[in-house]
Amino acid sequence: MKYSESYIFVGIVVLALGTYLIRYSGFYLANRMTFKEHHKQLLADSACVLLFTLAVFNTLFTETHFSGISKIIGVFVAIIFAWKKYSLIVVILVAMLITATLRYLGFP
Repeated sequence: MKYSESYIFVGIVVLALGTYLIRYSGFYLANRMTFKEHHKQLLADSACVLLFTLAVFNTLFTETHFSGISKIIGVFVAIIFAWKKYSLIVVILVAMLITATLRYLGFP
């Protein structure tokens, strides 16, 4: 099924407007609503859980397929380097080199 360019453009505009409305509502309602400390902590924890879940799924899957053991090993090496407090560029480069080397050697 082919979509015309106008449908795609309308979809982009609707998503952009929705995004800005959500941002504006947060700014507008920030002074009008109060939360208990427990609820603030719960929201912060839920955001962390959401980001962690996204990271795990992006590590394990590429589109609808398993991403392979080389990517998983590269991510674990990056986690170890980040835990040892190396700089971000070093963590990214080491993970990239490990993953690329394992794929070059024939690991999936």
